[in-house]
Amino acid sequence: MFGKQIKPKIVIVGGGFAGLNAAQQLKSTRYDVTVIDPSPHIEWLPNIHEIISGVKKGDELRLNRNILVRRLGHRFLMNRAMEMTSSTVLLDNGMKVPFDVCIVATGSVNNTFGVDGADQFALPMKSVEQCQVIARKLHRASLSHRTTRVTVVGAGIEGVEAFGEVMRAYRHRPQFEFNIVDGSEHLLSRSPGHLDGKIRSHTDGYRVEYHLGKKVESVDHEGICLADGGAIESDITIWSTGAAPNGFLQRSYLTQANHEWASVNPYFQSEARENVFIIGDAANPEGMPLAKQAFHAIDMGKAAAQNVERLLTGKAMRAFQPSNKPQVVTFGDLDTFMLFKDFAVSSSVLGAAKEAIYTLGLLQMAPPRSAKDLLHSLDLLQRSARRVYLPTLNPLSLVNKLPKSKVFS
Repeated sequence: MFGKQIKPKIVIVGGGFAGLNAAQQLKSTRYDVTVIDPSPHIEWLPNIHEIISGVKKGDELRLNRNILVRRLGHRFLMNRAMEMTSSTVLLDNGMKVPFDVCIVATGSVNNTFGVDGADQFALPMKSVEQCQVIARKLHRASLSHRTTRVTVVGAGIEGVEAFGEVMRAYRHRPQFEFNIVDGSEHLLSRSPGHLDGKIRSHTDGYRVEYHLGKKVESVDHEGICLADGGAIESDITIWSTGAAPNGFLQRSYLTQANHEWASVNPYFQSEARENVFIIGDAANPEGMPLAKQAFHAIDMGKAAAQNVERLLTGKAMRAFQPSNKPQVVTFGDLDTFMLFKDFAVSSSVLGAAKEAIYTLGLLQMAPPRSAKDLLHSLDLLQRSARRVYLPTLNPLSLVNKLPKSKVFS
C-alpha cells in the first residue's frame, strides 16, 4: 500500500503584489503553500492617492486575500509573522509554521527618517485607511470658511500624485492654501524628462508655494520647521516621502540593521539562507537597483516562484531580467505623464492608461468565478468608463487635449 507523496512546504510571508503573484505560480497539486499576512485585504497601491480626492473609494482598491489564496488551493493565515528560523516562521499568536522554502515579501513601511514629530503630526499615505484619514480631514476643512493650509512633504512620484489629487478636489476652494516640500531642487527629480516646469505651470494662479531644496527638521500641530531655520504653517501635513524595511527582516537575521533592505542574488535567494527567497520592496538585488514599484514586485514574484520550483527539482535557477515598462504618473485631473527610461510623455489623455492598468490589474488578480463576481467586475468597468474613459474619448475633449501633449527628454 502506497502512502501519499509528501508535498514540499512553501511559506510566503506577505500577501502583497510580490507574494500573491508568487502564490499564483505555485500549483497546489505539487506544493503545500501557506500565505501569511496580518491584513484581510490586498490593496491596489498604485491608485490609493485617488482616495484623497474621492475619485476612488476604499472598497474599489481592496481584494479579499483569503478568497484569492483559497481559489489557488493554498492556505491563508491572517497573522503577523514575527520572525523566522531556517525552517519555521513564528507568528504573533505563538504558532510555528514549518517550511522547506520560504518566500519573504514583507513590503515596506512608512519612513519619517527620524524627523521629530513626523510620526505624530504628519499623515502617511501607504494604505487605503491612511488615505481615507487624509480625505476626511480635507473634506471637514472644506466645510469651514477658515483658511486651511495643506502641505505635502515629498516631491517624488507618490508626493506629486498626492498633491495632484489635493489640487483636483480643492484648488478652486478659496479657503485652501498649498505647499510642497522636498530636499531635492526639482519635482520628480529622479524621473526622466525634467518635468518640474510642466507641473509648476499647472499650478500658476493658485495659492501654491514650493519649498524645494529644503529639509524638514521637525513637524508639530502648527506646521513644519525647516533645517535652514524657516517655517511653514500647516494645518494638514501629508507625509509621502520614503519607505523603510519591515522589521521582520532584521528580527529574522536577513539583514544586519533595521534600515537595510535584504541583499539577494540574481535568483532572489537570500545571502543569509539559501532556502529563503526575498522579493518586492524588501529585496535589494545585487547589482540591480530597482524602483520600488508594483510592476517590479509582480515580475519578481513570478520569477522567484519559478526559481523555487527549480531549486526543489534540482534544476539550474534563472537570473531575473527586469522589464523596462513605462510608468504612468498622474497629476490629478491636470496632467498625466508616461515615464520611459530616458524620456517622458505628457498628456491628460494618458489618464485612461492608468485607469486601464488599474481595471485590468484587478481583474487579472481576481478573475470572475461566479455570476456575482462577474456583476462586480462589470460594475468596476462601468465606473471606470464613466469617470475616465468616456470623458477622455469625448471628441471635443480629445481635440482640446491633443495639442497639449508633449515629449520631455
